[in-house]
Amino acid sequence: MASSVRTLISAIALATAAATTAADPTNFRVGVAGTQLNIDPGPEYVTSSDDTGIAIFAEYPQSNHAASRFIVYRIHDDGSDTGNDRKDVTGFETQLMWGWGLAKPGFRIYTGPAWHREKMLVERSGKYKTRTLNGWGWQLGLGYQLGPITLDAAATWRDPDDYRLENQRTAALSDDTPDVIFNNLMISYRF
Repeated sequence: MASSVRTLISAIALATAAATTAADPTNFRVGVAGTQLNIDPGPEYVTSSDDTGIAIFAEYPQSNHAASRFIVYRIHDDGSDTGNDRKDVTGFETQLMWGWGLAKPGFRIYTGPAWHREKMLVERSGKYKTRTLNGWGWQLGLGYQLGPITLDAAATWRDPDDYRLENQRTAALSDDTPDVIFNNLMISYRF
Protein backbone atom coordinates (compact mmCIF):
# COMPACT_ATOMS: atom_id res chain seq x y z
CA MET A 1 0.00 0.00 0.00
CA ALA A 2 2.79 2.45 0.90
CA SER A 3 4.41 1.68 -2.43
CA SER A 4 1.16 2.49 -4.29
CA VAL A 5 0.81 5.80 -2.44
CA ARG A 6 4.41 6.76 -3.31
CA THR A 7 3.82 5.84 -6.96
CA LEU A 8 0.60 7.89 -7.00
CA ILE A 9 2.31 10.91 -5.39
CA SER A 10 5.22 10.62 -7.86
CA ALA A 11 2.81 10.41 -10.81
CA ILE A 12 0.87 13.49 -9.60
CA ALA A 13 4.11 15.44 -9.08
CA LEU A 14 5.34 14.47 -12.55
CA ALA A 15 2.01 15.41 -14.16
CA THR A 16 2.00 18.76 -12.33
CA ALA A 17 5.56 19.51 -13.47
CA ALA A 18 4.68 18.59 -17.07
CA ALA A 19 1.56 20.78 -17.01
CA THR A 20 3.54 23.71 -15.59
CA THR A 21 6.23 23.30 -18.25
CA ALA A 22 3.64 23.16 -21.04
CA ALA A 23 1.89 26.28 -19.72
CA ASP A 24 5.12 28.33 -19.44
CA PRO A 25 6.92 28.54 -22.78
CA THR A 26 10.63 29.16 -22.80
CA ASN A 27 12.04 32.32 -24.31
CA PHE A 28 14.00 30.44 -26.96
CA ARG A 29 13.13 31.89 -30.38
CA VAL A 30 13.79 30.76 -33.94
CA GLY A 31 13.07 32.92 -36.95
CA VAL A 32 13.73 34.15 -40.45
CA ALA A 33 14.82 37.55 -41.68
CA GLY A 34 15.14 39.65 -44.78
CA THR A 35 18.69 40.94 -44.71
CA GLN A 36 20.88 43.52 -46.42
CA LEU A 37 24.62 44.25 -46.25
CA ASN A 38 25.26 47.78 -47.43
CA ILE A 39 28.93 48.54 -48.20
CA ASP A 40 29.17 52.16 -49.39
CA PRO A 41 31.33 53.14 -51.18
CA GLY A 42 32.54 49.82 -52.53
CA PRO A 43 33.56 48.10 -55.75
CA GLU A 44 30.77 46.91 -58.08
CA TYR A 45 31.10 43.30 -56.91
CA VAL A 46 30.28 44.02 -53.22
CA THR A 47 26.74 44.24 -51.91
CA SER A 48 24.89 47.54 -51.60
CA SER A 49 21.47 48.75 -50.44
CA ASP A 50 20.01 47.31 -53.67
CA ASP A 51 20.89 43.71 -52.72
CA THR A 52 18.77 41.66 -50.33
CA GLY A 53 19.08 38.19 -48.91
CA ILE A 54 17.63 35.83 -46.36
CA ALA A 55 18.70 34.73 -42.90
CA ILE A 56 17.71 32.27 -40.23
CA PHE A 57 18.42 32.94 -36.59
CA ALA A 58 18.06 31.73 -33.03
CA GLU A 59 17.72 33.98 -29.99
CA TYR A 60 17.69 33.32 -26.28
CA PRO A 61 16.89 36.03 -23.71
CA GLN A 62 18.67 35.19 -20.45
CA SER A 63 16.58 37.89 -18.72
CA ASN A 64 14.36 40.80 -19.64
CA HIS A 65 17.55 42.89 -20.08
CA ALA A 66 20.10 40.51 -21.66
CA ALA A 67 19.95 38.12 -24.61
CA SER A 68 22.08 36.55 -27.32
CA ARG A 69 21.35 35.95 -30.99
CA PHE A 70 23.03 33.93 -33.74
CA ILE A 71 22.25 34.80 -37.40
CA VAL A 72 23.23 32.81 -40.51
CA TYR A 73 22.67 34.74 -43.77
CA ARG A 74 23.12 34.65 -47.53
CA ILE A 75 22.88 37.45 -50.07
CA HIS A 76 23.15 36.23 -53.67
CA ASP A 77 22.78 37.90 -57.08
CA ASP A 78 24.14 36.13 -60.15
CA GLY A 79 23.97 39.42 -62.12
CA SER A 80 21.83 37.98 -64.89
CA ASP A 81 18.82 40.24 -64.23
CA THR A 82 20.76 43.50 -64.26
CA GLY A 83 23.85 42.72 -66.30
CA ASN A 84 25.97 43.72 -63.29
CA ASP A 85 28.70 41.85 -61.49
CA ARG A 86 27.89 38.73 -59.52
CA LYS A 87 27.45 39.26 -55.79
CA ASP A 88 27.51 36.56 -53.15
CA VAL A 89 27.95 36.81 -49.38
CA THR A 90 27.41 33.93 -46.96
CA GLY A 91 28.16 34.30 -43.28
CA PHE A 92 27.09 34.52 -39.69
CA GLU A 93 26.85 37.14 -36.98
CA THR A 94 26.59 36.61 -33.25
CA GLN A 95 25.14 39.36 -31.08
CA LEU A 96 25.05 40.15 -27.38
CA MET A 97 21.92 42.16 -26.64
CA TRP A 98 21.40 44.52 -23.70
CA GLY A 99 18.12 46.32 -23.45
CA TRP A 100 14.57 46.38 -22.22
CA GLY A 101 11.66 44.02 -22.88
CA LEU A 102 13.73 41.13 -24.24
CA ALA A 103 11.89 38.32 -22.42
CA LYS A 104 8.36 39.67 -22.01
CA PRO A 105 5.49 40.56 -24.36
CA GLY A 106 5.35 44.13 -25.60
CA PHE A 107 7.86 46.68 -26.87
CA ARG A 108 11.59 45.84 -26.85
CA ILE A 109 14.69 47.88 -27.56
CA TYR A 110 18.31 46.70 -27.40
CA THR A 111 21.93 47.33 -28.31
CA GLY A 112 25.25 45.56 -27.91
CA PRO A 113 28.40 44.20 -29.53
CA ALA A 114 28.41 41.85 -32.51
CA TRP A 115 31.00 39.72 -34.28
CA HIS A 116 30.72 38.46 -37.86
CA ARG A 117 32.51 36.11 -40.24
CA GLU A 118 31.56 35.85 -43.89
CA LYS A 119 32.74 34.61 -47.25
CA MET A 120 32.35 37.13 -50.05
CA LEU A 121 32.76 36.62 -53.77
CA VAL A 122 35.41 39.12 -54.96
CA GLU A 123 36.75 39.92 -58.41
CA ARG A 124 40.45 39.42 -59.12
CA SER A 125 41.82 39.98 -62.65
CA GLY A 126 38.46 39.32 -64.28
CA LYS A 127 37.84 36.13 -62.27
CA TYR A 128 35.87 35.54 -59.11
CA LYS A 129 37.40 34.21 -55.90
CA THR A 130 36.14 33.86 -52.34
CA ARG A 131 37.52 36.03 -49.56
CA THR A 132 36.87 35.68 -45.82
CA LEU A 133 36.02 38.86 -43.92
CA ASN A 134 35.45 39.14 -40.18
CA GLY A 135 35.37 41.68 -37.42
CA TRP A 136 33.45 43.46 -34.73
CA GLY A 137 30.45 45.72 -34.82
CA TRP A 138 27.78 47.36 -32.72
CA GLN A 139 24.10 46.57 -33.21
CA LEU A 140 20.90 48.39 -32.36
CA GLY A 141 17.35 47.08 -32.67
CA LEU A 142 13.77 47.46 -31.66
CA GLY A 143 10.72 45.30 -31.93
CA TYR A 144 7.47 44.08 -30.50
CA GLN A 145 6.48 40.70 -29.05
CA LEU A 146 2.82 39.68 -29.30
CA GLY A 147 2.20 36.24 -27.82
CA PRO A 148 4.77 33.84 -29.25
CA ILE A 149 5.52 36.05 -32.30
CA THR A 150 8.23 38.71 -32.26
CA LEU A 151 8.92 41.30 -34.99
CA ASP A 152 12.24 43.17 -34.98
CA ALA A 153 14.12 45.68 -37.08
CA ALA A 154 17.85 45.68 -36.34
CA ALA A 155 21.06 47.09 -37.79
CA THR A 156 24.74 46.45 -37.08
CA TRP A 157 27.43 49.02 -37.82
CA ARG A 158 30.56 47.01 -38.68
CA ASP A 159 34.21 47.88 -38.36
CA PRO A 160 35.24 48.69 -41.97
CA ASP A 161 38.86 47.39 -41.92
CA ASP A 162 38.38 44.26 -44.09
CA TYR A 163 36.04 46.11 -46.44
CA ARG A 164 38.50 49.02 -46.78
CA LEU A 165 41.09 46.52 -48.07
CA GLU A 166 38.71 45.70 -50.95
CA ASN A 167 38.42 49.42 -51.75
CA GLN A 168 42.22 49.71 -51.85
CA ARG A 169 42.28 47.17 -54.72
CA THR A 170 40.17 49.58 -56.82
CA ALA A 171 41.99 52.71 -58.00
CA ALA A 172 38.89 54.94 -57.87
CA LEU A 173 38.17 53.94 -54.24
CA SER A 174 41.69 53.42 -52.89
CA ASP A 175 41.41 56.21 -50.30
CA ASP A 176 37.76 55.65 -49.35
CA THR A 177 36.70 54.00 -46.11
CA PRO A 178 33.26 52.44 -46.54
CA ASP A 179 30.35 52.60 -44.13
CA VAL A 180 29.26 49.00 -43.54
CA ILE A 181 25.74 48.41 -42.21
CA PHE A 182 24.08 45.00 -41.80
CA ASN A 183 20.26 45.41 -41.72
CA ASN A 184 17.66 42.82 -40.72
CA LEU A 185 13.86 42.74 -40.68
CA MET A 186 13.08 39.71 -38.50
CA ILE A 187 10.15 37.55 -37.46
CA SER A 188 10.51 34.82 -34.87
CA TYR A 189 8.47 32.30 -32.92
CA ARG A 190 8.96 31.69 -29.20
CA PHE A 191 8.94 28.06 -28.04
